[in-house]
Amino acid sequence: MTKSLEEWIKLAKERQAPVLDGEPEEGQWYRIPVLNAVCAGGSPYWGYLRKGTEPNLIVCFSGGGVSINEYTAARPNRLGVKGETFYSAEDTMPFNDLILDIGIFNDEPDNPFRNWSHIFVSYSTGDFHVGNGDYHYTSPDGSPAVLHHHGYRNYRGLMDQAVKYLSPQAKLLITGASAGAFGASALASDVTSYFPDCHDVTCCPDSSLLLYDQWQAVAQNVWQAEERIWQSLHSPDICLDWMRNLYAEKGNNIKYLYTCSIRDALLAQYQHYIDYDTLELTREQCLQFEKDLKGMIDVLKAEIPGIGLFLTDSPAAGIDQEIPGTQHTRILDFNFPLSVIQGISLRDWIWSGVNGNIYDVGLELLNMEES
Repeated sequence: MTKSLEEWIKLAKERQAPVLDGEPEEGQWYRIPVLNAVCAGGSPYWGYLRKGTEPNLIVCFSGGGVSINEYTAARPNRLGVKGETFYSAEDTMPFNDLILDIGIFNDEPDNPFRNWSHIFVSYSTGDFHVGNGDYHYTSPDGSPAVLHHHGYRNYRGLMDQAVKYLSPQAKLLITGASAGAFGASALASDVTSYFPDCHDVTCCPDSSLLLYDQWQAVAQNVWQAEERIWQSLHSPDICLDWMRNLYAEKGNNIKYLYTCSIRDALLAQYQHYIDYDTLELTREQCLQFEKDLKGMIDVLKAEIPGIGLFLTDSPAAGIDQEIPGTQHTRILDFNFPLSVIQGISLRDWIWSGVNGNIYDVGLELLNMEES
């Protein structure tokens, strides 16, 4: 039975993680309020920490859309408000507590990551976690407004606090879903700077492909990211450029993984907005996404030797059967251990990858004949 908005709000309150006060207990999630950090609309920001029993760490960047211009800035995801929305603002922050026990965070005995520590970088700024300024725009009612693109400030403030409670790490996995996947590719090198003695690092973006020939201008002028973040953006593929830059800087000192569904319905819908100015999901756009993904994969394989790929084809829920869209993201989803291709689950593939056994799964799913 589908829950109402009121029921979800009630459940989020019931499962709210405690605010960290003193030393964290092992196995317990905590909210970490970040001093002077704000969400898109100016309300206080917080992230999350869970201290594990093993000297290994996952830094996971949350998803939640993106804003690239005045039109998108004026349309955040507000509770109970219908219509076009492009990014998650402060209204959605409390719901992060509901995903602290699913996907890669699940603490069931069969999850090999269950005893790792976790830093969960929540997201409410519409800037792929790299923003560093305020974007002024005009709201639909004509009044002046501001979107606080403070994603990078928030991330740094959270990391500065969270690492105080962690011992040196033997293994480090940097990942994220959707907007968080873009953030993971952009900030993986930055994350490693917090753990200079960790020499076993893996970067794994989950679902991050959007093509736009103005990414550098957006990162520089809208998000006001630092120069080292935007200066590497030269192609329409922002995640590809950030992964290229990561490899140029770190080379084989990092293990590289990438996972995506072959006709990602949510990314295809946003791509339709970029291409045609309407937030719409069409059959043609899904098929074009598959072509674009194949092109991205060809470059990743050519330019990042040893990268591992995991592709899935599960149909997206709740869409017209004539539209061949596939599910968006898996790492922070109930189906994380159930995403099985060729008898291999996404969870087991990532676990193999962080332990040095990197391989490809699902490349044969790219069927270019249909498109």
